[in-house]
Amino acid sequence: MNRYRCRVVGSLCVGVVLASGAFAQATLKSHRIGGKSYVTVGDVAGFYHLGRAIRERNQRITYRTATASLVVEANSREIQLDGVGHWLSTPVLTARGEFWLTTSDILKTIDPVLRHGGVRAAPATLTILVDPGHGGRDEGTHGAHTREKDMTLDVATRVLHYLSGVTGLHTLMTRASDVTTPLEQRVELCQSDHADLYVSIHFNSGGVADGIETYCVPPAGEPTTAHAPYEGERESASEVAAVTNNRFDALNVWLAHCIQQSLLLATHANDRGVRRARFYVLRNAPCPAVLVEAGFLSNRAEEAKILTPEYREALARAIADGILVYAGKTTEGRQP
Repeated sequence: MNRYRCRVVGSLCVGVVLASGAFAQATLKSHRIGGKSYVTVGDVAGFYHLGRAIRERNQRITYRTATASLVVEANSREIQLDGVGHWLSTPVLTARGEFWLTTSDILKTIDPVLRHGGVRAAPATLTILVDPGHGGRDEGTHGAHTREKDMTLDVATRVLHYLSGVTGLHTLMTRASDVTTPLEQRVELCQSDHADLYVSIHFNSGGVADGIETYCVPPAGEPTTAHAPYEGERESASEVAAVTNNRFDALNVWLAHCIQQSLLLATHANDRGVRRARFYVLRNAPCPAVLVEAGFLSNRAEEAKILTPEYREALARAIADGILVYAGKTTEGRQP
């Protein structure tokens, strides 16, 4: 028996409260299954006008229109939204011949992406704080031929150059040279500079693994991507408690999606998805915030690409383009 299969213990019609907009008054039928609130994937697809299901084997279903797509697989925490991998808080459930998603995952992942972060009033000037990870005594991870702190500074500098002069954008960096910048100071800069967006740039390490991943904080009460629910790896109540940055849950995941999608289009790298983690700089940021892991220095082939200025330029332009998509701006607004 599938360990995630549960008996439906009751059902009720609830207003799944979405951000204000076209769907604000709509409801989805939610069922209580094993103590959690779930909605069928079919109902979700109907709600967002994603078309008819295309069943690929019994364990995988795809919905696709000209403007949006959703791919789910039974018992997996990984889904695809508009061609980008996203990690859910709870695995896709199979019960009564249906696939089910928790209302939390609908509200905190699917809705922000399919509705572009919801309706929000954009400030006249958007202040973007770009954070080159590590620096000074903190070298970060190492590849065979490079240090993370050098690559993050190079890419971040290129991001600022690409965004410079775009009308309505004000860009800053947490460090502009090889200096040690404590995590607390990075958050303090975010506060003192009144940043509207915080984007931290890093490179990864992990054997022969490869690819790009972008992080934002998990919703309050939900696990990080690194922790598997129901597998004996649950985090404590204090670890999953609400943090400062949870005020921006919807905008966080939309920003992460924009940047991850842009990076994948520019590099054709392996998509490791939009993931969730409570890194210090993310959980304490007073504005929408993401952390980009732009490749694995431990992978010789990926490190070789990262070492080329052309590839780092592609990474920087993709991060900048993702920010522009999030902000609803283009380089057409750039001043000479």
